[in-house]
Amino acid sequence: MMKCKQLVMSVPLVFTIVLLAACDGGLSAGIAPATAQPGATSKPGATENPGSTQAPAPTPIVAATATPEVATITAPTAAPSLKEPAKSSALFTAIQKVVGVKSYRADLEMKGKGFLGLSGDDTKPDPETVLFNLKGDFKGAEGHYTLKGFLTTLLGVDVDKGIEALMVGDKAYVHGPVSLLGATEDKWYVLESDQSEAVTPPFQVNDFLIALGNSNADLSTFKKSGAETLDAKKCDVYSGDLSEAKKAVSALNPGALPGVDDLSAISAADVKFSLCDDGFIHKVLLDVTTLGKDKPDEKTDFAVTMHVYDFNANVTITAPANPLPLKPMDVQAPDDTPTPAPKK
Repeated sequence: MMKCKQLVMSVPLVFTIVLLAACDGGLSAGIAPATAQPGATSKPGATENPGSTQAPAPTPIVAATATPEVATITAPTAAPSLKEPAKSSALFTAIQKVVGVKSYRADLEMKGKGFLGLSGDDTKPDPETVLFNLKGDFKGAEGHYTLKGFLTTLLGVDVDKGIEALMVGDKAYVHGPVSLLGATEDKWYVLESDQSEAVTPPFQVNDFLIALGNSNADLSTFKKSGAETLDAKKCDVYSGDLSEAKKAVSALNPGALPGVDDLSAISAADVKFSLCDDGFIHKVLLDVTTLGKDKPDEKTDFAVTMHVYDFNANVTITAPANPLPLKPMDVQAPDDTPTPAPKK
């Protein structure tokens, strides 16, 4: 249970609602780990947050309201600046170049295996599972993408279709049907600004690179360790030692790695950057092994892949015409009330 609730803290709001119910209600009963391959489509959608009732029933129903109380997401008006490092490096220069682009396309994936707590049994390790897989187009703070993987299966969405979403201005849109979000038809649905977190990607390339560039990771210590051809470009692969790799991993959003409270939980880390001959970083690989805080024999492995390409492409992201509002949804909340002992 504890691991599962730690995973909850790393996912968007709507996934949190369903994941909590699934964790307490027996996740293994009807939800299989996703192993889908990425593939963007051409529609997106919305979501909602329930508020609990006070009915004294043993299994209360949580009814969704139209305006969930979540933090408002404000789109940045300008690209954040990067502080100059003490030592210049090819990697930092490439990060500056990527952060400065107007648009790009990206494929993001996070896999996990070990003590993730996905099955509801914290005593057994989980097999390798695609936690999320995202493929989409991005232009500034706006995006159009398809999200697949374990997180979307919690919403009952077909693993081969996933969820298609748009972020335009201060609003988000999702394309139904996603019945557990209240998007029951094959149409677009709109979320207001304070609901946008529900379909926000778990992390974004620009956010990671900006945090990395402003972190205390010494990018000048990363050395060439190989070469590859990627997106028809010749690329040098840069790697760092464990200490610098840990610092690079910390540039992910807080809680992006389920169950990892601080860097001391990381026992092994390998970070690779593919810097190509166009001056851009086209790929980032992070392999991380963590140990349980109180149970060091409980090992969990994460593999994060960020593939970025088509820099400054002609990307157009437009809000759908006449999107529908989300319908209220009911979520069965887990019953935490102790069962009274039978009378003798």
